[in-house]
Amino acid sequence: MPSEHPKYGDASYMVFLVRESARSTPLEPACSPISQVEDIIFHVPTRRLKESPYFRDMIDEAHTGLESEGKSNEHPIVLSGISAFEMTSFLDVLEASGDPQLEFSQWAASLHLATMWSFDDIRQMIIGHMDKTISTADPLNRADTSLKCNVEKWLHPAYQALVQRGESLKDEEVERLGLRRSAAIWRVRESLEFEKAPAGQKCPSCNYVGGQRYCENCSYYWTPQNQTQPAASQSRGRKNKVKVDQSRNSSVNDALDLIKLEPALNFK
Repeated sequence: MPSEHPKYGDASYMVFLVRESARSTPLEPACSPISQVEDIIFHVPTRRLKESPYFRDMIDEAHTGLESEGKSNEHPIVLSGISAFEMTSFLDVLEASGDPQLEFSQWAASLHLATMWSFDDIRQMIIGHMDKTISTADPLNRADTSLKCNVEKWLHPAYQALVQRGESLKDEEVERLGLRRSAAIWRVRESLEFEKAPAGQKCPSCNYVGGQRYCENCSYYWTPQNQTQPAASQSRGRKNKVKVDQSRNSSVNDALDLIKLEPALNFK
């Protein structure tokens, strides 16, 4: 009788049922391929489940309830509190043979389950992938993922993007953030000098009409204090460009410092 390979010889699966009732998170797309209200069956290789202490104990100690539980579609193990979209995204990562090409919402969903079920290696791999592109994602989605998946380094940069963008918070964003976080973001925005200029505002150096206090035309950065200085008094050379960059960097640092002072915007 040939022996089974210790890693690939186990062809057994555990059967799970996800009770799909609604999207579990704003990150989950409304047009998800699995978005209807129904129960979804998933077959997951036992060898992969053993990478998680959560499932390894379940398998080794055989405390799943009925002896047949998890062995067939008729007796699946019921998973509550997650969506079929999250489960599908997680299995797409778990069973990927190469570099998965996923949307941010799929990475975030898979990270949520990897964190909840203590798939530590998978979790670190997902974070590494998301680190490369997370700055391009929606700031609120970044903040939600940071808090939900316990990744502290993503939180303050997400809030920084909100306080330094030109437009203020939208109604739906206020609803997602809640009163305390929304009020904190408004306070930080009011304290910053680097903000969207009034509509039709001209650069005091070259009269270019832009939308920011940083002029895209002549690279001049102005504040309420130097806004009224005549153009002739403003340097156009390399020294001015260096000062502009320093002003912008200072504004970025000021934003992060102000965010850290707001209890509602700190990692918990």
